[in-house]
Amino acid sequence: MDNPQPKVSEIEYGWFAGFFDGEGSVILSIRAKAGKNESPKIQPNAKISGTDALSLEVIASIFERAEIGFHVVWFRPKGFMRNGNKYKMAWDITIAGHKRCRRFYRWITPVLKTKRERAELMIDYLNARESHSDFRTPITENELRIALHMRVLNLKGKAQPYQTALKLNTERPGASHEKLSENGKKGALARWGN
Repeated sequence: MDNPQPKVSEIEYGWFAGFFDGEGSVILSIRAKAGKNESPKIQPNAKISGTDALSLEVIASIFERAEIGFHVVWFRPKGFMRNGNKYKMAWDITIAGHKRCRRFYRWITPVLKTKRERAELMIDYLNARESHSDFRTPITENELRIALHMRVLNLKGKAQPYQTALKLNTERPGASHEKLSENGKKGALARWGN
């Protein structure tokens, strides 16, 4: 018999939404030249940082019950506090990849306040990528525009807008028939000569 209780209570769901609004980041990271064709690659992410071990335990428990994949890293920030002591240990939770981010953002976006615009923009990006029949389809102008807009929303302090020239790849996914044929001829010449 199924358990009628929700996996994550409304109180936990609301608590986590508030935590993510304050300590979380919605990220579409851009690598200007990735892969063989040196065209842009965009990676969806969610990141949450903190120092309180109990908060980490609660978040991990919520994610496990909500079936959201995540990765945790503990680290000590470099430098010292004003009183001369080292910074205390901190943790980062990362949710990376298309499927994990899709599940996470569809789950959390309805209750976000301060990060809602960014989360909705992330969902727009994920929906745009899902509209392609082949996941290897190059990044489109619209998808790049969404990622650049997200970058502007995330700018803090002295950070500058993205300045590297981005050249979109317009070739279809995978090597063309002509390219495969040419590669085959090169291989045959290397093995057997003329």
